[in-house]
Amino acid sequence: MATSSVDPATVASKVGFAELCGLLEKISKTQGNDKKKKVLKEFVDLWRNYHTELHADNPDLPDSFYPAMRLLLPHLDKERLAYGIKEHMLAKLLIEVLCLGKESPDATKLLNFKAPKTVRGEAGDFANVAFYVLKNRCPDKGTLTILEVNDCLDAIANNNAAKKKEPVRKNILHLLKNLSAVEQKWLIRMIVKELKVGLSQASMLSVYHADAEELYNVNNNLEKVCRLLRDPAVRAHEIGISIFSPFTPMLGERGSPEKVEKLMEGKMYFIETKFDGERMLLHKNDETYKYFSRSGKEYTHVFGSNPYDGSLTPYITNCFKPGVRSCILDGEMLGYHAETKTYGTKAEKFDIKSKELAETKGYQACLQVFDILLFNDKVLTNLPLRERLKYIEKVFNPTEGRFLISSVKEAHNNQDCADALNEAIDGREEGIMVKNPESVYKPNTRKGGWFKIKPEYIGGLMDELDIVIVGGYFGVGHRSGMMSHFMCAVAVPGEDGEKPTIFHSFCKVGSGYSKKELIDFNKKLADHWQVFDKRNPPECLQLAPGFKEKPDAWIHPSNSSIVQVKAAEITDSDKYRTGCTLRFPRVECFRDDKPWFECLTTTELEELRQKSGGKLAGSRYELGDAEPVKKKRKVVSRVVRPTLGSRFKAVDTSDITQISKMLEGKEICIINGSSDWSKSELEKKVVEFGGTITQNPGTSTFCVLAEKIAVRVTNLIKRDLYDIVKVSWFVKCINGEKWIPWTPGDMIHTSPASLRKFKLDYDEYGDSYTEDTTEQQLQDVFDKMKELSDDDVIEGKDIAAIEDDYFPDDSPYGLFRTCRIYVDNNLVLGDISTKIPNSSLDLLALELRFFGAVLSEKLDDHVSHVLVDKSDFSRVGQLREVRRRKSKKFHIVNEDWVRSCLEEGEITNERKYEPDVVVPT
Repeated sequence: MATSSVDPATVASKVGFAELCGLLEKISKTQGNDKKKKVLKEFVDLWRNYHTELHADNPDLPDSFYPAMRLLLPHLDKERLAYGIKEHMLAKLLIEVLCLGKESPDATKLLNFKAPKTVRGEAGDFANVAFYVLKNRCPDKGTLTILEVNDCLDAIANNNAAKKKEPVRKNILHLLKNLSAVEQKWLIRMIVKELKVGLSQASMLSVYHADAEELYNVNNNLEKVCRLLRDPAVRAHEIGISIFSPFTPMLGERGSPEKVEKLMEGKMYFIETKFDGERMLLHKNDETYKYFSRSGKEYTHVFGSNPYDGSLTPYITNCFKPGVRSCILDGEMLGYHAETKTYGTKAEKFDIKSKELAETKGYQACLQVFDILLFNDKVLTNLPLRERLKYIEKVFNPTEGRFLISSVKEAHNNQDCADALNEAIDGREEGIMVKNPESVYKPNTRKGGWFKIKPEYIGGLMDELDIVIVGGYFGVGHRSGMMSHFMCAVAVPGEDGEKPTIFHSFCKVGSGYSKKELIDFNKKLADHWQVFDKRNPPECLQLAPGFKEKPDAWIHPSNSSIVQVKAAEITDSDKYRTGCTLRFPRVECFRDDKPWFECLTTTELEELRQKSGGKLAGSRYELGDAEPVKKKRKVVSRVVRPTLGSRFKAVDTSDITQISKMLEGKEICIINGSSDWSKSELEKKVVEFGGTITQNPGTSTFCVLAEKIAVRVTNLIKRDLYDIVKVSWFVKCINGEKWIPWTPGDMIHTSPASLRKFKLDYDEYGDSYTEDTTEQQLQDVFDKMKELSDDDVIEGKDIAAIEDDYFPDDSPYGLFRTCRIYVDNNLVLGDISTKIPNSSLDLLALELRFFGAVLSEKLDDHVSHVLVDKSDFSRVGQLREVRRRKSKKFHIVNEDWVRSCLEEGEITNERKYEPDVVVPT
């Protein structure tokens, strides 16, 4: 390594920044993880040897590999969390330093580095674009050392935090003027914290020292790791957890109820609720408190460092038992609503880490503790979980809504786990945690005996959404040069069955697909991307006001593709035009089989959002259901062209003789047949009677024939373009060998044009104005009349539509118009259930009717709410069991919900008013 005559004395002051950049260049061009690690090891060994030589007289000087390591792992540098500098600012500074004309080709490349047509081959990677602009304008080697570069970066970060713009600018200019093109490329990547050389954080730390990653997981302090592990021969056998030093907590591995017995080797295990909050570690030492998140970020300023400050500490100080000097508690920080005694979720758009935002929603901080790692200076991590839990009871007295001990219950088999998961789904919880009672606490590991089981991990329990890609974001590193993430949207339904023309931005997805799938998909859309210009946005795509989330490039939906996405829940968000987005979205598959205009609509999205409070898990889990889906790498030895399944192929009609012109000029699509007539037999008959068949209905299709309402039929009904007729009608035509006009009773779905014709000849029940009615037709009419008169839900919706047309200013008398409510005012004695005379709910029921609600005499499939008396929750358990079995869920609320709706003038969140009771089974 090159050295300078500068004295004294750290290795970083002697080693040029050019040599570190040379190392990164060599690593990025080397193939194979082991070979990359070998290159890095040679550099680290040279550094250590030079350190020994430089400090031969004083080996204990506080000098280490940290100045280089913080540049190799910039995202771990806690002292420089943010520079406040983005690619656009760097582009302007480069243009200034190089004296480039603002309209010059190189300036255009720098300012529009994401435009695929402006920068070919390097689009999206600003560092590479800058390198090609600088390579003929800079010296071959820079003059700055690693120490000098770090000093400049420290100054930039500090001045940016102090909002001093001029010192920030001067330091950046100093770096740009004294580095080569290659060095500036790597400097830019360090500033934007995206190095991407093909070596993971774990690999780099393991090259430095075998214990480096483990020690970093415990203390989250890169400088401390480099200082304590300077000598590779000294092993850190006792990795200690110390008070006020942040570390990454122990994590849970994905699991399934089907495998719990096997994972626990048939032994007893613990089950806890998986809380929908923020993982938080509380450190206490006498009267000083500190709070750290899962990533090591400190939130003491929010929750309080002493008994007199913060949103939580003043309320829990007196909860600690006498004799407790110090402790480290692991738990989940939740938002607790004191009035309703319920916990908030992220779907309710509040952040418990923001005191002001949480308080505006009426929530207070509450810590649910589920583990303890240190007690009165004694580290407990090597004790089994069953023993650690006993220590928690020695530390503090629980206080409702502020400081609680997580409830743990013992379980023994797969069914116990399945039952617990179903309880979590019914309670709209995030899931459950399954823990081995003998597990020791291992920071930052998922292989320690803890398993998280959530509905979205299990196939069939989550709603999957078909949404269309409308935007793209350029990737970096191994995904550079292509779109790595995508903006997805939902459609605003078109009028009169027309294809949608307006799409609302909904979410951003970037996971769930393999690299090969991503490359293939990019090739498919490559010719259709257009640069997104917020001054002239596309008419078909509507983003959130102020363009809070905008893509690098956009694509017209007609040139795009639908993706099937799975997520945990729908949450509020002002970053997207829909006003909401998906939490933890991931792509399940690219839907090449579905046209772009059949994506999810805004109407369907709102229905999903209202269902179960935005949670996308509504089904009950049964043992034997689908297991968590894992993608497996496929090995293909030869190319096999995909073919249609036999049931989708057209029948061979080459030898069919036409016997009639009854269907001449009519194209018919047959989806499925009946028990007496198969699809192929019906298609032959169409040809015999002079018609033509098609497998996919189009603009020239006369009608669609079907007997069963399958998925494909449902999709055609949604499009509302075709007459879908029962097979029985066609069979009547075949048997009579003559054309028989349709009647309303022959239809599965009627197109708008045919519906207008039917209204001229038939009443609303399908009774003809002109034709004589047969006995069977009369019976069908009566059945239809009974069906419509009994269906209060349809009636309620009709009235709601009328109110919306004639009372657009929201008449209060239709507040509950779309609600169908079952009032539970029964008295249960053994197996006998009778109405309670003069029940307190009777008057409230009249009031509900006055404000538009439909009251149901029975708990049928259309009920949306069940109203129970606050003084009697004895039937809540039974009602929950009924709800669990129903495909359409209903809310269980008490009378306070009705009062709240009337006061607010709108339907309020039902979750706060569901009885918070546990009924023994």
